[in-house]
Amino acid sequence: MNGSAERQPHFDDIRLSLDPATLDTALGKKKVQAIDIDGNVLYDEERTTNDKLTEQLERIWNEYPNGLLDISEEKLERLPPDADAVKKEERKEDQEEERDPFKMMSRGDMDQLRIEVHEQLNAARNELWFVLELAKTLSASSSFTSQPPPPPNQLPDTAPKKGKPKPPKANEAETKSSSLPASVPQEPPILPPGTFSVTPSSQPSKPSHAQVHELEEVLKAKQQALDECSALIDSAVSELQMMATAGDRFWRDVRKLKDGENGKGQWAIVPKPDFGRTMVAGEKSKDVIIPYSIDEAPRTTRSRCLAAFDLDPTKEDALTFGSRSHLRLKVTLKDISGSVVGSSPVSLGDSSDVRAQMEIAQMEAFDEDLFGVLRYEASQISKSELEPRSVSLPAAEYTLAFELYDTRSASQTPNSPLCDLIVSSARLNLLNIHRYRKTRLVSPISSETTIPTILKPIIHALRYRQLCNTVTTTLTNFSNLFRTAGLEASSNCQMAVGQSSSDAINHFLIGHSLIGHSDAGKISGTYQLDVDGCPGVKIDTIFPFRTNVILSNATFELSNPDELPHILSEEFASQFLHLIFSEIRNRITDASIRSKVFMDELEGVILLGQAGQLRILIPPPFNTILINVDQSPQVEPPVAEGYDARRDGDLHVWIDRVVEKLIPG
Repeated sequence: MNGSAERQPHFDDIRLSLDPATLDTALGKKKVQAIDIDGNVLYDEERTTNDKLTEQLERIWNEYPNGLLDISEEKLERLPPDADAVKKEERKEDQEEERDPFKMMSRGDMDQLRIEVHEQLNAARNELWFVLELAKTLSASSSFTSQPPPPPNQLPDTAPKKGKPKPPKANEAETKSSSLPASVPQEPPILPPGTFSVTPSSQPSKPSHAQVHELEEVLKAKQQALDECSALIDSAVSELQMMATAGDRFWRDVRKLKDGENGKGQWAIVPKPDFGRTMVAGEKSKDVIIPYSIDEAPRTTRSRCLAAFDLDPTKEDALTFGSRSHLRLKVTLKDISGSVVGSSPVSLGDSSDVRAQMEIAQMEAFDEDLFGVLRYEASQISKSELEPRSVSLPAAEYTLAFELYDTRSASQTPNSPLCDLIVSSARLNLLNIHRYRKTRLVSPISSETTIPTILKPIIHALRYRQLCNTVTTTLTNFSNLFRTAGLEASSNCQMAVGQSSSDAINHFLIGHSLIGHSDAGKISGTYQLDVDGCPGVKIDTIFPFRTNVILSNATFELSNPDELPHILSEEFASQFLHLIFSEIRNRITDASIRSKVFMDELEGVILLGQAGQLRILIPPPFNTILINVDQSPQVEPPVAEGYDARRDGDLHVWIDRVVEKLIPG
């Protein structure tokens, strides 16, 4: 044991600092979660690993309301990385529907309003009753004297009797002094329990002008309340009058639409069926349905044309349509110069006339169906352009466009009768299509019956119109040119039906649209250009775009009408060559000189002997006649200078000068 004291370690100076959490853990206490205001300590509950897993599963289950039953490995593999395994449900917040201030209240709304007003009035009555009771209590409290009132259970003292009063005993005096304390002078009285204690005081009197001002304010508030009540009564009376007027207008419009002029046989006014109950005998309904008047129209058109009378007295329009677009069809024609003309806009009509509103709404639906058919037919034509509200395609010399426009916006396009005619023809052709569809459903149709179309007759009419205009313009220009040269020329046109070309086209469009077909072979015209001393030319135009040219020595069919000016220039150059040759020979009396003048038809020249050769040209742009004399250099002086119709004028005068040069002497 020697040396044990020296080998023993010294633990006297060792100190350990432990925080409360360590001590609690060592003692087996739970973790502190919170401390209340009163000092109570809340400990955290111990959770095992299973509890934590259960909490996580609960959170996953709550986040996926549909659960994890529909999730599989194959489904997760097919989903993209950023997609959700379960679609999130969108929660629509309950939004209060805003009530239209101009709409009448329903019975439920009026009952709810009555309940709310009754509760508010009851609360106000209770408050007024409380104020009244308080005022009574205060007025009763202010009338007490400085002497305390007797207790409630003690009768008031009777009048003192005659004689000497008995002296109170000592115990009774002590009891009274202890039960009822003596009141001190100049102190507030002691009131019975349950009363309000106030200090009586006199309020300062208000000045006269303040009282007058308060009275004026009271009178003003009273007058304002009376005015509001009067306005409320007036509005109620106006509402009743509007409802009565709306009811009268409803029955008047129904009778007018059903029995008015041109009303019978067009619209059917029937009660709206109520599938929730059975209509009894003699019961009437104010909700009516007005179906479409065209029997051949498809079902979609009929659904857009259904209308009902709206009994809201604040609305001006009597009819209400389920789907109304206010779109109508418009036709525009754009020529090569860029100028655009269009059809006339439709009139909106009187909004108070139910029959006019019904016709306008039905024509809007009809034009929408017409545009759909036009869009389908235009898609079968090359070079056509299709847009949501417009369809354009080339037709003859124009760009024909059909467009749906809003009738509430003004149109700046100039009006054209031709465009109006095209719109009317298109609408009638749509009726023919409806009639053909109905006939095909009702009875068998032969294979020879042609299917009616809308664009084909319109395009053919425009092409024939362009052909007639091209021929007329060409002959008119040549006729004016020949008159400038001093020749008598005239052009005329004669149609097979005895009308002008424009009337023939109008007759074709309207006739084809009314009956569905027309005899286009009867539509033809003959154009002639006569020149004095020449055979002239004749041109036949046959619908839709056939052209036959009849010249002095040939007759053929022209495939391209634009080549007509070139053909006529060559033809009249040859005819004028014969005319000048005959004129020169007739004016020369000397046989020797006349024998030297002859015409070479193959070369197209007139040989003037040794004087030279005469040629005639009508070059583009076909606005003058040129005559050149190719003279021999040995001949002097020259026979004549060349001829230009714009410069020299009369052709016969120039021929006289040539003849004078040919005759010696």
